[in-house]
Amino acid sequence: MLTTLFQSGLGPKEIIYYGLIIFFALMLSFSIHEFMHAFVADWLGDSTPRNMGRLTMNPLAHLDPIGTVLLLVAGFGWGKPVMYNPNRLNRFKSSRVMNIMVHLAGVTGNFVLALLSGVIATLITCLGRNVIAGSGAASIALSTIVLAFSYTQTFSLMLLAFNLLPIPPLDGFHVLEELLPYRIRSKEGYRKFEMFSPYAIWVVFILSRMTGLNILSQVISWIELPFALVINGACYLVSLPFG
Repeated sequence: MLTTLFQSGLGPKEIIYYGLIIFFALMLSFSIHEFMHAFVADWLGDSTPRNMGRLTMNPLAHLDPIGTVLLLVAGFGWGKPVMYNPNRLNRFKSSRVMNIMVHLAGVTGNFVLALLSGVIATLITCLGRNVIAGSGAASIALSTIVLAFSYTQTFSLMLLAFNLLPIPPLDGFHVLEELLPYRIRSKEGYRKFEMFSPYAIWVVFILSRMTGLNILSQVISWIELPFALVINGACYLVSLPFG
């Protein structure tokens, strides 16, 4: 992230400007993701996230120091996982369904945030195009808002795609794990797989950096296509009364 900015040839003011926008988008995307895990676990009956101070949108409660530094420097990182006690979930009869709900809560939050961010950025662009094309404080303000929510949409989709990978300890793996029979999960080979498979994340990241083939970016481009169709359609309908 930041290394790309420093290598872009931009001046110090532009680097600070884009750096703050990127930081805002990242913090919002991570905060929504972890907050939704905490909120759903709490709603389902486990107060552990609330007691640990995770039922908040404050990004400081959700940031992992090492993961945040790596994310800003290398474009790859993580937030602080939300801890919860599956045995205390009691709103519904099926513990398996409730566990899946907790694990899918984060990516669901990122999906909604990405959709709302895209709508906000597109509508401001459509309705304020004349102001944005001009000069002055209003133009800078609207352009900054559009850029901030555009980055938020991209980062939210990035978190969504990344966390759905079926690799421990990501959410996609935990959802898949809930669907597996207990006899498979109790085997020694499964436990070894669970122990060593996180290294696959690093392998994917290193290969993507070495080859320039970013799998997540490709997945995000596929997800963004229906987003763009819906959002641009809404923009067209809203802008009709304005000529």
